[in-house]
Amino acid sequence: MLSTVILTDDSRLRAIDTLRLNHYTRSVPSGKSHYVMFGDAIIVWSIPANKNIAKFLLGWDAKVWELARLWAPDGHARNLLTQAISAAVRVIVALEKPDALVSYADPNAGHRGGVYRAASWIYHGQSEESRVYRAADGTTVARRAFHSGRRGMTKTEIEAKGFTQEKLPGKERFVFPISKRAKRVLTRTAL
Repeated sequence: MLSTVILTDDSRLRAIDTLRLNHYTRSVPSGKSHYVMFGDAIIVWSIPANKNIAKFLLGWDAKVWELARLWAPDGHARNLLTQAISAAVRVIVALEKPDALVSYADPNAGHRGGVYRAASWIYHGQSEESRVYRAADGTTVARRAFHSGRRGMTKTEIEAKGFTQEKLPGKERFVFPISKRAKRVLTRTAL
């Protein structure tokens, strides 16, 4: 039986380093987050970047947490990610008592959301298209990477550094209701 561990202090810092090195985004959430390890898998819960997601999903100012990062090493055990999601849901429910959870699968990275479907999450449509900047070597950088921090860059400044802007399809959105009220709304609006 694999154990579920809430990561703090040094173990959290090691998980952050692992995600920055290995997760396709090469980043971790900057806001309040909880890091969970299940077997070799790392799951990160965070306050959603979109502050209006609760109203969008549920119609009221509910408490919604986002499964912001999910990672396991190549060659991991079959069903590890689905089991990790289920274990991590129990952790975030105990810690934060959310009404609902949300996560996204990025088709631009080859992700379709199979692990969310297997963990009984509800498909809730596609987010709006996203804009990224592509470097001369072909790598992409999220638009927000240029607009966060003390001084954001203008589009002209970004393009002067050799980046070109691209529009990509939106991400596939999955939700997991926790409260009875959220279950009523999200099962009614499922796609």
